[in-house]
Amino acid sequence: MELVSGPSTDPLDVSPILGTWWNTNPRTTGLRRVEISRTGDAVTAQVWAADSRESERDWGSAPVERTFTDGPASDRVCGYTATFDLGHARTTLQANMNHGLTVVAAFTEFTDHSGRLSYLSREFFYRADPAASPSWNGRLDGGDGLAAARADDRLPMLQAPGIDPSPLLHKWRNADEFSDGVAEIHCSRSGGRLVVRVLGIGSDGPIDWGRTMGTLHTDISATGGGRAAAEPGTPHYADVSATDAGPAFWAVYDPGFMRVHLQARINLGVLVVAMFTEFHDDSGRADYFHREVFIR
Repeated sequence: MELVSGPSTDPLDVSPILGTWWNTNPRTTGLRRVEISRTGDAVTAQVWAADSRESERDWGSAPVERTFTDGPASDRVCGYTATFDLGHARTTLQANMNHGLTVVAAFTEFTDHSGRLSYLSREFFYRADPAASPSWNGRLDGGDGLAAARADDRLPMLQAPGIDPSPLLHKWRNADEFSDGVAEIHCSRSGGRLVVRVLGIGSDGPIDWGRTMGTLHTDISATGGGRAAAEPGTPHYADVSATDAGPAFWAVYDPGFMRVHLQARINLGVLVVAMFTEFHDDSGRADYFHREVFIR
């Protein structure tokens, strides 16, 4: 892992992520709105999620664990992470700004022994006055009795017996020949687990980050899941029918002086990898976010 950017000497500017953020899709079955606020040096996130029995459900607030800038020498915050323990599930939000919107990736793992699959939902949010609530037309009727903190907990693909990692099992190379980040990502399977190997780009050649275990999630995002015709009454996610899904993964590399969270999903045949990098040394570099795209 080779990073040459200098430290940021200015205080971090968290103002870009503050405010009330509304889902761009009023029919969402996932997260309806997210409010990011600051009190002193503390930044907190509060979430309201769509529910099948009421218009929204308040998750309460959780501390923003880390903020991320748009580069290790930058002071402009463009992303954050926060974790919500919902009783029946644990959801970690990994969010980043993109062209004025905030992209919120929510990784959910069930803790209620229901057998439902861990899943990734990825949605887009715009900032607006909290009083300017958009009209709500996403209510779903009925329910199956499962504990739910949002309606997408009940999507049918979450009842599948397992997640097939086969679409990920390739050697992926960076589509940008001028990248100074990651050259290749190799995904393989060992003992039923997903193994991720990363080759970084160094001044003297590739840098082998080594191998780590990836945590599989089924991707129910609009461009991650399937596009087959849905049966009448099937819940919709974003603007496509939620009928099946593809695999995504979350992996962590930690050589000691830094920790890199890889968030990877397949989008229309390419592997889109969001990287949240934390520094644990005294270099003064800011934690930062960046995204790269890989092809087989």
